[in-house]
Amino acid sequence: MSAYDPQSWHDFYVVVGGAAAALTGLLFVAMSLHAKAITADPLYGSRAVGTLLSLITLLFIAGAVLIPGQSLTALGIEVEAAAIFFVAQTAGAVVRTLRSPRRRGRSRLRTTLEGVGAGIWIVLFVASGISLMAHAGGGLFLLAAVMPFMFGWNVYVAWVLITEISD
Repeated sequence: MSAYDPQSWHDFYVVVGGAAAALTGLLFVAMSLHAKAITADPLYGSRAVGTLLSLITLLFIAGAVLIPGQSLTALGIEVEAAAIFFVAQTAGAVVRTLRSPRRRGRSRLRTTLEGVGAGIWIVLFVASGISLMAHAGGGLFLLAAVMPFMFGWNVYVAWVLITEISD
């Protein structure tokens, strides 16, 4: 069954890994042009670090799927560890953002909606790790569904970060 056969997903995860590596490099260059503004503001710093970590995680997940001979349980544990890390990281970022003074028209509603948006891919991410460990519930199909959400979220956050800094 291809839902639990990483070999069937080889090409998909080669593309995911390549895209994640390219976007990480581009984002790093874009952020380095505005390093002072990013490091001066906790909200910007949190966004920058979170986006870079998420893109690096995409690269890590792609690499984990591509490890030959790795058991599905081991892959599920790796995916789940990364997902739990993002649960904690996102919760911390939302709390820091809610506690920070409102800036440039940012409302608590927008911050909350962004937290919910991030939560969507994180819930799918957690579920995919559990599915891989249990060998039930969609497996690699569920993990593949996480990828466009992660990429989309990262592009959104990077765009917001860059546009807010340039204001």
